Amino acid sequence: MRHLFLVFIFIAFTNTLFSQDNIVHHRIQATINPEKYSLEVIDTILLLPETPREFLLNSTLTPSCLSPKCSLKMIHESAKAQDVGMDRDNDSESSEVSLTKWQIIGKGNEFILSYQGKINVNMNQDDEEYQRGFSQTSGIIEERGTYLAGSTYWVPLFANHLMTYSLSTTLPKGWKNVSQGERITDKSYENKHVDIWSCTKPQEEIFLIAAPFTEYTHTMNTGVKAMAFLRTPDEGIANKYLEVTEQYMVMYEEMLGEYPYTKFALVENFWETGYGMPSFTLLGEKIIRFPFILHSSYPHELLHNWWGNSVYVDFESGNWCEGITAFMADHLIKEQRGLAEGYRRSTLQKFTNLVDEQSDFPLSNFLSRNDGPTEAIGYGKALMMWQMLRRKLGDQTFVKGVRTFNQDNQYKVASYDDIRIAMETVSEMDLKPFFDQWLNRKGAPEIAIKKVDKSKYGDKYRIN
Repeated sequence: MRHLFLVFIFIAFTNTLFSQDNIVHHRIQATINPEKYSLEVIDTILLLPETPREFLLNSTLTPSCLSPKCSLKMIHESAKAQDVGMDRDNDSESSEVSLTKWQIIGKGNEFILSYQGKINVNMNQDDEEYQRGFSQTSGIIEERGTYLAGSTYWVPLFANHLMTYSLSTTLPKGWKNVSQGERITDKSYENKHVDIWSCTKPQEEIFLIAAPFTEYTHTMNTGVKAMAFLRTPDEGIANKYLEVTEQYMVMYEEMLGEYPYTKFALVENFWETGYGMPSFTLLGEKIIRFPFILHSSYPHELLHNWWGNSVYVDFESGNWCEGITAFMADHLIKEQRGLAEGYRRSTLQKFTNLVDEQSDFPLSNFLSRNDGPTEAIGYGKALMMWQMLRRKLGDQTFVKGVRTFNQDNQYKVASYDDIRIAMETVSEMDLKPFFDQWLNRKGAPEIAIKKVDKSKYGDKYRIN
């Protein structure tokens, strides 16, 4: 998951969890002009009657209401941004995004908003991303490509509401765009290209990724499309990713149930990233050409479509999805190759070497990886916890439990408690003591000799 935290200063939203009743539908028509770094949008918004008519928008975008007898009132002129969607797993405190808050004045539940402006935030690196060679931005439009996400606030954000949407994007000739959901239209004209994506599954944010892509597509036996969008044509590498997508898709569907989207796409980015979005992954040009990525980071990001990108994380009670994804992707693949024991030993060594009294914290406080200790706890300790629970319940019951958790919580915000409830349901065991111990206490087991017996045989001793 992406790591980019946005701090909200002047406007306090409540922490109400999303529900299926809190959904806003957007019908977006967007035009991208890379040469001018600009975006033009007409957004037809359908609100439920009880939805507050207040939204946040990037302050570089100037909105107006096109609906009859409708107007907009600015409530706040300048505010910094709150973390949104998969950015909620980060705890840094820097942002270049300024927001305006608006109120829609008018009757009815459908409103048409128009807005335009420039989006071109400079790349930056925090310590962790620098070490990994990654940069990040809250949003950018330029001649190499476009990256718009929840962190960009390019779509009006209504507090504590998920979104469904259709997105029609007009791009320069030779460009394509990728978003969540299913592509409905893919047409080129004399001097432009138009894509339309439809996403009927409730989302935390809306992505618009665009560039001069070459597309490769394979329809799997399940009907799900495996796709690759490359900046430089390369049929060989595309075919490798399409093949691996089907391989791991079959494995995870057998374990967890039906894949929650209609496609999974590899998208090549114009800067180095390792992002996992709903129904696609955005990887840098160097990363996708490392051979080991096909059987490490890539299946990890595919699995995130079950964990984190369709069952969303309640960060107030801890980020559960990174540990369980590492366990069911990184660890499982090692196990299939007979290397799981060494992988777990390395995981324990990292915890021992990197976590001390000052850096230790309970797993329930983990939000994101930003240094060695946080990775050792949020990924490593969590991975070992799931391994212990698997041994406690047995393989079949454990898999049945995670499958039940997924099916019960799709497109909802879920917590460790929801995982515990699913596991208790399938196992008919009280697992509260297990979860309390491993989630709410610091530290790890310490091995000690409790009782020693010795016996002598001639001039030799035996110690038990």
